[in-house]
Amino acid sequence: MGSTNAKSKKLLILGGKPIGSCELVRAAQKKGIYTIVADYLETEQSAAKRIADEAWLVSTADLDKLEKMAKEAEIDGVLSGVHEFNIEKMIALCERLNLPCYTNLSQWEYCKDKSKFKQLCREHGVPVSPEYDISEADNDAIYPVIVKPVDSSGSRGFSVCNNKEDLLKGYENALSFSESKKVLIEKYMPNDAVIIHYTLIDGEIYFSGMSEKKSIKLKEYGSFVMALQVLPSPDISRYLKDLDNKVRKMFKDAGMKNGIIWIEAFKNGDEFVFNEMGYRFGGSLTYYPVKYFYNIDQLDIMLEYAIHGNYNNIKDRIKFENVEKTDKKNYCILPLHLNEGVIKEIVGEKEILDLPGVYAYVPVHHVGDSIKKWGTAQQVFCYLHIVFSTKDELKKTVYDVLDKLCVYDTENKNLLFLLFDIDSF
Repeated sequence: MGSTNAKSKKLLILGGKPIGSCELVRAAQKKGIYTIVADYLETEQSAAKRIADEAWLVSTADLDKLEKMAKEAEIDGVLSGVHEFNIEKMIALCERLNLPCYTNLSQWEYCKDKSKFKQLCREHGVPVSPEYDISEADNDAIYPVIVKPVDSSGSRGFSVCNNKEDLLKGYENALSFSESKKVLIEKYMPNDAVIIHYTLIDGEIYFSGMSEKKSIKLKEYGSFVMALQVLPSPDISRYLKDLDNKVRKMFKDAGMKNGIIWIEAFKNGDEFVFNEMGYRFGGSLTYYPVKYFYNIDQLDIMLEYAIHGNYNNIKDRIKFENVEKTDKKNYCILPLHLNEGVIKEIVGEKEILDLPGVYAYVPVHHVGDSIKKWGTAQQVFCYLHIVFSTKDELKKTVYDVLDKLCVYDTENKNLLFLLFDIDSF
């Protein structure tokens, strides 16, 4: 637990179940920060609440109550994990409390609304995929297309459409996942993607790596979801030459001065076609490879700014390296997925952390969680972060993990499966 002396800073974390919440609690406690987790779940259902110094049974949507409780508790900072609903509430709550926040609601719109992000890219000469209107459904020349909500994440409401019938069905599905009831129809990019990382410190922008991302359809009922990421990308030099300066100007013109940013872009021949951005931790907690390759501790940076509104306490420890360390191994982020069922028991979590190739383990689901056929990233059980020198070394680590890690349902069936064919790597 964190320190409870009178001088301890207090951090309020919105949401105890989403990815990143437990990591925020543990990192804050290591810095002597008193941690409080708020959400509408009972403590036994909220992983971060179970390890925090204090738990509040209040919905993250109830800003009035959170504001009142935060003032009474003399909260020094507010943060959230990767859940975008909670991040938006974090921004609003920080404004009410006059507390530091790395972003604001205006900047957040570029993450929340994919169409606004695409417009920002166009204004700065950054390529984006062509768009179509639903009125063009009869035009066979536009297919295949993808359809998705402008304001959803995790592949929810995403469809690949090869004809008018697919498009009309996909359009209605996307609408059902969109809070704003707005949908994007875009040219389908069948190629693999890259994820580009940046770290922003007091207006200085630091390139923080680029990964190769492979996506696969999640069984016959699902969307295309991330199945593998590998770092470093062999195309880093080309990206830095072609687009880095434009992207930096784009961030500055949008007023983005602090925080961490990731961007997904498709590779279309020699061109990088931007798709979306996140002004937050990546869903697989990509601050791990950023620290591994670039010695930039994005988690620590986010905590410092949330509590102090500056980086004075850690400036002597911040060492930015804009060239990847040549002595590092290759790096893989591999999600393990779950079939439908209720998690009764998890075996082997501690054992896999002792494997030499496992750099980090990011759990998503826990005992008691009910898994459905969502067909989205919600079916990820965990993200494995693996360092390796050779393909055979990677394969061995993956098989060693699968040999030790089991997720049993109420009928003692192992729900765990690997979406990516690791033998094809």
